[in-house]
Amino acid sequence: MSIRRRFLFLALLALPNLAQCNPPFNNPLGVDVWCGKAYRETNSSFNPGGWLNPPVQNHGSNPLRLRLNVYPRYNFYVEGEKKGSFIVDTRVSDQWEYGGVYVNKTSENLNGTAAFTELVLKIRIGDTVVVDDLQIPVNATGIEVPFDLDLAKFTSEDRTRVFEARGSSPNGKQKYEDLARVVVLPERSDGGSMTRLDRLNGGIQVSSSLTNGAWKSVWPMGFYTRWDWISWVVDPENNPEPDNLASNGTTSLQQYKDRGYNLIHPVPPGGWASFDTTIFENFLSICDELELYVMYDMRHTYLNLSSISYQLPRLQSHPSLLLYYTGDEPDGWTDPLNGTLLAYNHIRKIDPYHPTSLVLNCYNFYFEEYTSGADIVLEDTYNLIKSSTFSPVYNTVCNRTYGDCGCDFCHANDAAYPIFVERPFEDVVERTRKMYQYQHWLGHKETKPIWGVPQWFYDADSFWSRWATRDEAVVLALLRINHGAMGIVGWLFPTSPEVESATTDLAKVLAREDVTRLLVDGTGQHVAASPPGKSPSLDVAAWITGDEILVIIVWPQYELGGGAVLELPTEGKSVTEWEVLYGAEWIAYGGTISKKGTASLEVSILKGKIREY
Repeated sequence: MSIRRRFLFLALLALPNLAQCNPPFNNPLGVDVWCGKAYRETNSSFNPGGWLNPPVQNHGSNPLRLRLNVYPRYNFYVEGEKKGSFIVDTRVSDQWEYGGVYVNKTSENLNGTAAFTELVLKIRIGDTVVVDDLQIPVNATGIEVPFDLDLAKFTSEDRTRVFEARGSSPNGKQKYEDLARVVVLPERSDGGSMTRLDRLNGGIQVSSSLTNGAWKSVWPMGFYTRWDWISWVVDPENNPEPDNLASNGTTSLQQYKDRGYNLIHPVPPGGWASFDTTIFENFLSICDELELYVMYDMRHTYLNLSSISYQLPRLQSHPSLLLYYTGDEPDGWTDPLNGTLLAYNHIRKIDPYHPTSLVLNCYNFYFEEYTSGADIVLEDTYNLIKSSTFSPVYNTVCNRTYGDCGCDFCHANDAAYPIFVERPFEDVVERTRKMYQYQHWLGHKETKPIWGVPQWFYDADSFWSRWATRDEAVVLALLRINHGAMGIVGWLFPTSPEVESATTDLAKVLAREDVTRLLVDGTGQHVAASPPGKSPSLDVAAWITGDEILVIIVWPQYELGGGAVLELPTEGKSVTEWEVLYGAEWIAYGGTISKKGTASLEVSILKGKIREY
């Protein structure tokens, strides 16, 4: 977050009807904090609190717990859909504080002890059985189980039905239970969009007049976008400085869409309605025509529930509306801890058809409280900083309990953390992984997808000394995708010509229907270089759907890298018809791909067909 953004927020925060709470922040009276930490020379360090720790390991004769999680694949279905599916997880851990005791045996017999590796699952609603004695593996996740929606007998008065799931060991002695809430909403009749979460892998689907009522998977990529630029491209009379706003050559929303971006996130100037309603209505109408999806930002007003009530109905009939966005770094600002949840619940009452998102800036600061008010969580780790140990803005050191260097508790190029010197982009990787890990620690039943906010901006005289290069811009996005990010929204457009060129080429690949299908429907898994120790910093992930495979390879180092052989997760099958979608080419042989060497910050996106030998 830039210094200018902070001052703008403070100037606009004084609105009525704010969320109320007394957050237990540790800062003394009058001490300015960011992520709960003092950052001015005149203040001393103290423990900011809010740190989330991993669960404690269970002990005793039977420390393992099995947690049965059953939930619908989509956060809602619509009337007329006949088939639904549950996602079933059967994780076993010695750190669960919940679930039932798990003992890895089912019976004693002459041949020894039979292992408990299959769970017998039954799901019912009332007296109606919808899944009967289905055997599923123990300690597995993401198992999809279809069911008949009509069996639940949804009505206009009862759109949420609760299913009861019971699992047991084959001998019936170990038992587990869970409840699954399924929602069926009426179809929209105003042409507006419906966006739902696909909980199988964290994707989203949209249905509207733009999709002819069909559900379409979207892999979002675009930018937070300056409102003055949007005002100008909607109405050129609003541009007082044409040369400044048009320096990158993109002079219309049509050109923005043509560059491959499918998402736009207008940054509000503030005020009761967030945006000038006339200009914004014209903007939405253009987005409707282009099928350019909108992430609607209420950063300045989300704590004001009356303002939310005023804004949302004006958006409902637009098919380009994709999702809402409330807190912009609420953890950095130390917004009220209940603020995001109060806003989320209020939004859901007005509009159950669209998810809500927010972005977190801090490494580990009241993660549970702030994310309770979101379906989708973004992270904006800006690792291309002047220093991760000393603030050039506030003239203080930066560590876990003190200071602000522009990237909270980051370690880029810090000799005390050698891995972050060897891998200068490791902060981005770690933050993405941490946000999934925190949810695991908290025992979240349904994992909230993480989206990334790459550092595609330059803020002079602040924590950041330059623009990202073309190669850096791509690495910042692909590393996040390799580690589970399900959307990319860069800060800030207009950007530099070099960043725009790089992200345009990348966006056109990610927007391909076959690539979107693999990223949304496939289950990503990491691929290790072989032999062990060869190219230890090569970052590789693969997605498989049917007979198709997508592979993303990143060498996140500035030095040249050695050769590598990658054995793909194709279960012994061969991969043929390799297509280089982006970047460098690799040599395919059977179920492996190889390369003799890698250039600085080299990346590859490859797609192939899986065949029997």
